[in-house]
Amino acid sequence: MRWIDAHRDGAGVDVNAPAGSADVVALEHQLGVPLPADLRFVLTRFNGGVIPSGELLPAAVGPGSIEAELRSLADAFETDFLDPELLLPFHRTTEGSLLCFDRSAGPVSDTWPVVDFYEETHEVRIVYRTFDGWCRNCISEWNAPDFEEEFSLDKYLRQGKRHVDIEPDISTAHATVAHALRRAGRPEAAMGAYLRAARCVPPLPWCDWEALKLAVLLGRPNEAIEAAQRLSARAPSDRWRVRETTPGRVADVIARLVAARADNKAWARILDALVEQATDEEDHAQAHAVRRALLHDEPTPAPRHFREASILELHPDPQLQWDQARQAYIDGTLRDDDMLLDPSLSALFRDHAPRELLEIRRDF
Repeated sequence: MRWIDAHRDGAGVDVNAPAGSADVVALEHQLGVPLPADLRFVLTRFNGGVIPSGELLPAAVGPGSIEAELRSLADAFETDFLDPELLLPFHRTTEGSLLCFDRSAGPVSDTWPVVDFYEETHEVRIVYRTFDGWCRNCISEWNAPDFEEEFSLDKYLRQGKRHVDIEPDISTAHATVAHALRRAGRPEAAMGAYLRAARCVPPLPWCDWEALKLAVLLGRPNEAIEAAQRLSARAPSDRWRVRETTPGRVADVIARLVAARADNKAWARILDALVEQATDEEDHAQAHAVRRALLHDEPTPAPRHFREASILELHPDPQLQWDQARQAYIDGTLRDDDMLLDPSLSALFRDHAPRELLEIRRDF
């Protein structure tokens, strides 16, 4: 609030007059619960308005208000406006998403975390542990020397690191750092950031999948086991959907790393869990075949490529093939999944390690 007061006449700040106590009380009456104390305090200083990160929603009646956005959310989730666990919106970001309090996280309003809601996909993810964390992150960004610079990979990485410094237990902060490091050609550091994201509570469910793929491509069995143990934890099908993989595909990736070693109890437990959870017949058969290869010295099954055809054209000249792979990786068409699961690329990696691709910097 001090920062906004000091920049009221500057670009990107146009806040409203304070909300009257009657407006705030009326909103709380409609919600059936008190507003978080910090939000209530902000509204009594300025009742919404434009700030550099987007638009604070006012306690008012009509389009663009907290009440109006709450009714839109009720329609989107096909629930009642008075549902006590419905997200409570308070800010629309410059990217168009809504920042909301997650009222389902607890009965006390001052403990509600802040989530990002994307109206097109209905994706909800926790982005700040507290309203105070969001405020501190805003100030960190607005005061940063690069705030008015054009968006770039380096700026994206710095933004993620600033968020990690403020809220080190938020998965999305570490995932942002991981994405940036991944594109910056620093795969080990990216793998570590994905693992830290996956250790947070709650985690982004797909971070272990990203960490596992990098660990296998880099030949890092300890990190692969950590990611695979969480990734293979028993979960309903909806959970596997947000993990962005399947038990059979996880088994296929693991097969790249483990040989037939009957004494490897950790991998055996992981594969047992994957076999049990594979509901698709083909997925189950693949996970079971990988398990047999590990425990009974049987041949490792060929991986199942998720594409109908290879992303690369085959060239008799190895150098031309490698040049094509490098360009496809830079363009984003050749992905980790291809390197791990496309059997036609095995010849490519006889003379080159996957690391040579992973260490290529890919700017936005």
